[in-house]
Amino acid sequence: MARQIKPTPVLKGEDAVNFLSKIEQRKKASKEELERMNAGFQRINKMITFKF
Repeated sequence: MARQIKPTPVLKGEDAVNFLSKIEQRKKASKEELERMNAGFQRINKMITFKF
């Protein structure tokens, strides 16, 4: 039987402030980077075959 997953703790105080500031500073991927990742996904997706 699997173990129960503990609930995620609530962020309070300085931890919450740090988390929000890091979320606001994140950068979105450029169009070129998205295209590169999508090409890699397509290449890997062609190699994978699922036979059930």
